[in-house]
Amino acid sequence: MSTSTVAETVYNEIRDDILYGELQPGVKLKLEALRERYSVGVNTLREVLNRLVASGFVFVEGQKGFRVVETSPSNFMELTAMRLLLERDGLAASIKHGDVEWEARVAAAHHKLAAVEKQMLAQDSRELTVRWSQYDREFHQALISACGSDLHMRLHREIFDQFRRYVVIELKTHGFRAQEIIDEHREIFELALARDLDGAIAKLTDHIETYRRRSQH
Repeated sequence: MSTSTVAETVYNEIRDDILYGELQPGVKLKLEALRERYSVGVNTLREVLNRLVASGFVFVEGQKGFRVVETSPSNFMELTAMRLLLERDGLAASIKHGDVEWEARVAAAHHKLAAVEKQMLAQDSRELTVRWSQYDREFHQALISACGSDLHMRLHREIFDQFRRYVVIELKTHGFRAQEIIDEHREIFELALARDLDGAIAKLTDHIETYRRRSQH
């Protein structure tokens, strides 16, 4: 396996362990412990940790090393506002300019998301949650994929991944929203492909803000 492939694999493993609470907010990331846990060299670890700093999951603590970024209500509010800004603008541009290829991406992504959500109605596991998070991101990325800006897409991907930390916390606290979230995704999908701009934006906004409302209970 190439060095870049190893680094990508370890990056995804550490990021997911942060997302799913295996590495708790604020915990110090000791290089020796990480080296043993992920079976990787120190140089690769430093490269991965610096990527995680750039992605907002980890911060450098002066000369003391690396720590997982804390979660906070104010950070969640900021991420919610940024996600709304990027997704509503990206969806509006995609509904206006998206062609049949965009429609196909949205339909394919929704099909995968709906399938895993049906599985989650019957069982609860980290493996399903990880897959659901991946398909959820693919669906929301597909919705804005005709926005015409690579920078817009990259910023959305970074904000969405940070937002996912709070989605996982919400899942662990309140559980999977089951048929409610399945219906929300289906309605966004149908409104987007029907080119109902106002309806799609309104449904998308309500869908994202639901996490903020539930976090306050």
